[in-house]
Amino acid sequence: MSKSNEVSVFKGKTDLATRQARVGQGSQNVSASDMAIPRIKLLQLISEEVIPSNAKFVEGAQAGMFMNSVTNELYTSFYAVNLHFSRKTVVWKKRKLGGGMFGTYANEAEALAALAAANEPEANYDISENPTHLVMVVDDGGNPQGIALFDMPGSKIKHSKNWNTLINKQEEAGNPRFGCVWEMSVIADSNSNGPFSNCDAGFVTHAPNDIYQAAETAYDAFFAGEVEQAA
Repeated sequence: MSKSNEVSVFKGKTDLATRQARVGQGSQNVSASDMAIPRIKLLQLISEEVIPSNAKFVEGAQAGMFMNSVTNELYTSFYAVNLHFSRKTVVWKKRKLGGGMFGTYANEAEALAALAAANEPEANYDISENPTHLVMVVDDGGNPQGIALFDMPGSKIKHSKNWNTLINKQEEAGNPRFGCVWEMSVIADSNSNGPFSNCDAGFVTHAPNDIYQAAETAYDAFFAGEVEQAA
């Protein structure tokens, strides 16, 4: 059956308002651990999503934008509540050899052991520290939009540390990690390879009660089980 024929079958009346009482039925066993968590990526000139000839090209995507890896939604900046921090070691195949993630490990020793076990030459891979912040995204109207993972490896590590330092100061004052709203913005940076986009977290406000309660719920749901991470 062609796609056009499939669509033509589903043209009956849809009254979603009458279905609200049954929301949740059939999903009783679905928890946070059964859902993928998107990643928010900071796009660069070499990102696949900004290259029109690439199969992963996203319409409207430009270097210096953030992108949700599941919805492909693009942001020039976004508001977030920081729920959790973790640090892993990630193994990437070198871009000239095809690229792609080989795996994520607790430390470099585990990463090297995994490459050895797979008979993969270490020289073909880049091994890097990968600080990751689990965030609850908040829209411009103050409405929680779900949780996402925000990786801050490489040149972003210093900004990850700065963010954790600011959060630690809040915790010392009695405000938990997920008690603040931050704005993630794009800043210009450069190194020996030339200019690129980096990111920075700026304090916006102590989270209003409704946002704080949503953050509490998101944190508790996430750590009730291990959640699959979207690529």
